[in-house]
Parts: sequence; structure tokens; C-alpha cells
Amino acid sequence: MRLDNRTAVVTGGASGIGAATCRTLAERGADVVVADLDSEAAAATAAEIESETGADAGRAAAVEADVSDEDAVEAMIEHAEREFDRVDVLVNNAAVAAREADGPITEVTDEAYEFLTGVNLRGPMYACKHAIPAMRDTGDGSGVVVNNASVAALVAEPEMDVYTATKGALVSLTRSLAVEYAPEIRVNVVCPGVVETPMLEAALDDTDGGEGSTGGQETLERMIEDTPLGTAAPEDVARAVAFLASDDAAAITGATLPVDGGYTAR
Repeated sequence: MRLDNRTAVVTGGASGIGAATCRTLAERGADVVVADLDSEAAAATAAEIESETGADAGRAAAVEADVSDEDAVEAMIEHAEREFDRVDVLVNNAAVAAREADGPITEVTDEAYEFLTGVNLRGPMYACKHAIPAMRDTGDGSGVVVNNASVAALVAEPEMDVYTATKGALVSLTRSLAVEYAPEIRVNVVCPGVVETPMLEAALDDTDGGEGSTGGQETLERMIEDTPLGTAAPEDVARAVAFLASDDAAAITGATLPVDGGYTAR
């Protein structure tokens, strides 16, 4: 599953699943753009990739990007083209959760709704809007988009209403784009279950009241207990993304791949 001579842009690439995805893609030969709202963390992740990967690995560059801002997303894609001359793979990984939006739907606020949809849905839409033309410009007809949704898009869970809605919409967007842009560009989505990430840690620590934590703490604790294979590592999801980005998945598009430790099998 080599990815030599390809450039991948990974949003939310500075930590968690995003950072693991950047490392995995680079290890398999892709040049990687680590895009993140935290520019210092993105630069640190890119530097780690440059220093730790082997001779046959790809290069890495960092860019600050707020995916809810279309101008920033457009600049992100332009940065990738300047750094590596092309864009072949887009991984829409950036996502947020908010306690204010993950309680009962009767209590949701416009601010929380805009926060969640801005990153979780508009962000991938903006990224696809600007990355797909760049992929077409390569002339290879082999562009790939991998969206990162959630098992919450497949199984209803209480107190995660708006977050679930954004992830369900991302699954539907994936299918639509897969049909619209075939055969030039493949579009698939992974649906992770419970993964050991900073977002999970913040969600389970229900004491700070910040935007990074969710109101569904009890739901998450139960999901962990009900996952046959247990909590996944970020690298487990990253390897699934790398597979979908590679030619080994050349006949796969519009697919939804749960990476959930068997949670949806129950």
C-alpha cells in the first residue's frame, strides 16, 4: 500500500487520529500537509515526521487552517500545491464536539449549532470544493477523499443529537460526491468508534465545561464497555484511511467503513 509521488492534505492533523494519519501516510511514501488550527502543534507534528520517518518516506509541511473559514481552506490547498506541486489525497479529519450542543435537542443553542456544523460539515464541504479541482489538475484521474465521520452516524446515541447529525450528513455527502466525481475521484468515509484521542479525554472529563467536552459522558462510558475489541488507538483508524487512499482500494468508492471494534455488530 505504497503512496509514493502523492500529496495528502490532512485536516486536524496535529493530534489524535489526524497526527497518526499524517505519520502513516508519510511512512508509506506520501508527502503530507499537516493542517490544523493550532499552527505550533502542526509544525511540531510535521517536524517529527521529517525527523522520524525513513529514507523511503514522504516529506511533511505544516499549515494553519480553520476549516470553518472558506478562505483559510482555499489557502490550505494552495499551500499544498506550492509545497509539493499537487494534491492527490484529502483527509477530512478535523472535528469538534460541544457540551452545549450535545444535550437534549430542546436545549440546543444557535451558537453551539454553528460551532459544530461549521467544523464538522462545512469544513469538509469547503475542503472538497477546493481540493477536487486541484486533484483534477494533476491529470492522473486518481484523486481520493477520505472523510472521518463517526460510529454516531450509524447508531443512535442519546445526548449527541447535533454532533450525530453532522456526522450523518458527512456520510451522505460522501456518497453524493462518490457518484458525482467517479471515475476521476474516489470518496469514502470511515466511522471510528471510541478512539484514544484528546477529544475523547476531554469528553470523559466532564469538569471543565469547555467547548472540547461533550454532555454525553455516560453515553461514551457505556460505548467503551459495549465495544467487543475495546478502545481503539489512533493508528488503527489511520491504517484504514491509508488503505482507502491507496490503489489497493481502487474499486472502492462511496463506502462507509466502520472502524469501531465491533460496536455496530452488537
